[in-house]
Amino acid sequence: MEIVKFKHPSKAKYLMDILATVFTLKVFAHFFKLIAYYLVNYVVGYSKVKLGKKTKLHPTVILRQAERISIGENCLLNHNNILQAGKSTARIIIGNHVMTGPNVMMFAFNHGTDLNGLPMIEQEYKEDDIIIEDDVWIGAGSVILAGVKIGKGAVIASNTVVNKNVPENTIVGGVPAKKIKLRK
Repeated sequence: MEIVKFKHPSKAKYLMDILATVFTLKVFAHFFKLIAYYLVNYVVGYSKVKLGKKTKLHPTVILRQAERISIGENCLLNHNNILQAGKSTARIIIGNHVMTGPNVMMFAFNHGTDLNGLPMIEQEYKEDDIIIEDDVWIGAGSVILAGVKIGKGAVIASNTVVNKNVPENTIVGGVPAKKIKLRK
């Protein structure tokens, strides 16, 4: 291994590098794409979603097909949550007093996979409602899939993939979700 002496660039050199990078067309194009993305996925979604009183959505929550999303009262959706209702009719219905950790995703649709020989990206979608009843806690990094109903008082452990219904007051975890225990 060779021993070298590193000479740190001056603050002026760092500043010049930053300015040379920031004032390019590529950076301006990226900046405008970022603004458009935020407007489409948050501002437009926020204007279309049915939102209950005292519900808080972190500014990084993404709402797609938000006209088919309903969120009850006193809910908290943490940062980087993604809620994507179906492409046609499937809804996401969230009750009252529901809270989610960061990076929770809900998808009320999925790509078709039935037609062999046709790329999956070109196949029709399959969709179904997601229903989350009152007083549910969904842990960080969890994924809720189409057709799932989560019962009142359920707890979804962090990083769980929920692909089947969860009964009331049940704590589930894992990939796929499995019952851990009942709440008392």
